[in-house]
Amino acid sequence: MTTIRPATPGLSARQPRPPPAAFPPPQPSTSTPEELLAGADRLLGTATASTTGVWPRAVALLLRHALEEALRRYWQARKPQLARCAPHAQALCLESYADPDTARGWSSTWAGLSRACHYHGYELAPTQAELCAWRDDVERVIEALAPRTR
Repeated sequence: MTTIRPATPGLSARQPRPPPAAFPPPQPSTSTPEELLAGADRLLGTATASTTGVWPRAVALLLRHALEEALRRYWQARKPQLARCAPHAQALCLESYADPDTARGWSSTWAGLSRACHYHGYELAPTQAELCAWRDDVERVIEALAPRTR
């Protein structure tokens, strides 16, 4: 009977791997949510033949980034430790701190935009009407999450 030995000596006695590093904190954006929204507006208003097939997803990406940045800034003002979490984790906590309608609006808009950001072999790119509706939703959420001055 033959014995099968590991190809690398000591392989079976290898030390367990250390746990993965913590989720890295997101880098602060150099653009405000309002600037990102304005960029999406420019693309929505100036779609040309050279941007055919590209601009709908570019608009969706700008809108989603504006939504995520508005949420990050909200947490930076309210609970800075949450601003370092992933957007999904931030969204889960939002209903406990903000208006439930705002939290649901953020989540549903983010889900729609995330779906629109990715190419699917069986789906068309979002239409201009869909993007305009999401744009209005993003603007409402940004206004609701903006810090109030008294």
